[in-house]
Amino acid sequence: MHRRHSIHDKKAAARGVLRLLTAVARWRPWHNASLTLAACLAATVAMGLFGTGGLDRLSNTGTVPTGSRAARDGAALQERHGFSAPDLVLLLSTTSPVRSPQAAAAGRAVEAEVRRSPGVGAVSSYWSTHDPALVSRDARSALVLADLTGDEALRAKTARRLVAALGRHRGPLTITPTGAAWTLEEVLEDNRADLLRAELISAPVCALILLFVFRSLLAALLPVVSALIATAGALALLGLLASFMEVSVYASNIATALGIGLAVDYAILVVSRFREESAAGAALREAVERSVRTAGRAVVVSASIVLASVCALLVFPFVFLRSAACAAAAVVVFSAAASVIVVPALLALLGPSIDRFDLFARLRRRDARGAGGSPGWRRVTLAVTRRPVVAVLAAACALAAMSLPAWHAALGPSGVDDLPHRSRARTAAVTIREDFASAPERELIVGLPAGTPREEVEGWARTLSASPRTALVRISPAGPVLAVTSRFPPGSRESALLVRQLRTLPAPGHVLVAGQAAEAVDTRSAIRRALPWCCGAVAAATFVLMALFTRSLLVPFKAVVVAVMSLGATLGCLVHVFQDGHLRGVVGDFHAPGYLADSATVFLLATAYALAVDYEVFIVARIREEFWASGDNTAAVVVGMQRTGRLVTAASLVFAAAMAGPATSGVTSLKLTGTGLALAVVVDAVVVRGALVPGLMTLAGRANWWLPRPWRRRSR
Repeated sequence: MHRRHSIHDKKAAARGVLRLLTAVARWRPWHNASLTLAACLAATVAMGLFGTGGLDRLSNTGTVPTGSRAARDGAALQERHGFSAPDLVLLLSTTSPVRSPQAAAAGRAVEAEVRRSPGVGAVSSYWSTHDPALVSRDARSALVLADLTGDEALRAKTARRLVAALGRHRGPLTITPTGAAWTLEEVLEDNRADLLRAELISAPVCALILLFVFRSLLAALLPVVSALIATAGALALLGLLASFMEVSVYASNIATALGIGLAVDYAILVVSRFREESAAGAALREAVERSVRTAGRAVVVSASIVLASVCALLVFPFVFLRSAACAAAAVVVFSAAASVIVVPALLALLGPSIDRFDLFARLRRRDARGAGGSPGWRRVTLAVTRRPVVAVLAAACALAAMSLPAWHAALGPSGVDDLPHRSRARTAAVTIREDFASAPERELIVGLPAGTPREEVEGWARTLSASPRTALVRISPAGPVLAVTSRFPPGSRESALLVRQLRTLPAPGHVLVAGQAAEAVDTRSAIRRALPWCCGAVAAATFVLMALFTRSLLVPFKAVVVAVMSLGATLGCLVHVFQDGHLRGVVGDFHAPGYLADSATVFLLATAYALAVDYEVFIVARIREEFWASGDNTAAVVVGMQRTGRLVTAASLVFAAAMAGPATSGVTSLKLTGTGLALAVVVDAVVVRGALVPGLMTLAGRANWWLPRPWRRRSR
């Protein structure tokens, strides 16, 4: 009995909140709407300026789990022995041997200039150390390594200043920079270009789709206003978070793309319902109120489920995933708030004028925009409801076929190879990897316990040198430290086996192992540990929220199962493209290392799941409303799909267009995210919502709305 009252209280509270929000547009609409819009305009401008001003404080790290063994070992190696990965690596190339007097003098001059620069710590080069690992096999290239001081953002600025001061040529030497600090600087530049591309590509395409949906310029502008508010709010939150915590640079791209997609989705639902109520003869205030009470309620429920899904990413100990979750959560909150506060205020202000600038008056038909809904979706749904078994089997087989490549999915780290081919950091990294005995990203630093005899250290060096997994083993003169270079990339299975071998060396104490391969091993372990908790939290939140919303047990269970099927299809397509390296001519050139970028893939799948359930809520809300009005389940499915099918299709196309910025990025992990989310929403809208969902709901009949007797209560 207590449980029943608890559910009733939650639903009553939700209705009370929505009535309070409706009051903004219902009570003295012209006056209140003007004040609301003025306040929102000022807040949006302030948030946008603050958010864009904080982009330089973002970080390129965060894909390694916080507090991992590799991170602890790296800190211990730096503290005890002074070993750390160089922040800036300068590749100095010449047509003559680097040992020649002219090249050697120029190399020493570059090293001296770097050492004198502010913000630079330790500096070493081939000319000062004569380390054979710092000279290429043909002796025509050599390296200068620099450790920079300050946080990551400051190190990136130092690298930018240094590279600009050195130029591209110094005497007979050609200078090409790479390393973590310079990579971050190039990522920041690409990030700014991607944000601009997102605006230039996404905005016009989204505008055209909205014009086609609403047939009116003013009506099409309302979702755009909502998107601007959501994006500005998310960027402002990221700028605020970057002031006191590490925030991934990719979070800004995520905020921009999701801000356009989600905000437009929610606003489409509210504006469409308002026009439907107005076409049915409702007065202005009544139409606004009904729109918020029905479509606004669905928006709040959908936003709650999406919010729970992205917040579940906080269980992963990665800065990237946590900052991406914060960005997505901010987008969801601001999108929902704009849709139930700002959009109704605009509707109250515009009223019948919303159709004044009708660009398609001759093409518009009443049954395509008013109470009748979409005749095309009505025909499709009628065909599905006549043969629901065939529709369900066909959709399930299509999703299963798309999911097949997912069985050999593998996760691995992203790196400098994710940058575009034109990148100087990538060019230098590839040259070092091919021409030098030791590449920085393949090097593992092994710290043996203090007091380990020199003979034992040399014995381990000989043993490791004989391993088929190692390319080079060096002994440090400073202590019992080995530099072991793997023959394989950091994300490969062979490098993971080498890390485990090094960590289990039979030494009298803890063996320290640091390097990108060790970080990759710890990353995969952290994902495996956190993934069940994340999946469980998301599924539970989805089931509970949808059960409270639909007053059903079968509908939320079906929503979870169908979303997982859609997710499998998306993952299979991503494996086929980005892991196996197919369809470059369609998605653009990218680096295919034989695995998917771990953190980016986890975020993508969580967001794709949330979007799948998001569209489910839109459709189920209308079907539920029609069922309680008529009592006929099949008729409710037909009418519900007729009135929401085109909206879901339009919302998915808008979201896919919003992903154009990330999908066309030269950075592989961003391309993976943008392409994957665009594919997920299109597949979900066409295959899942077009055939699978209406087919399953038709087969279930009245069982869709069954509840145990103690919980049964007729609710609308």
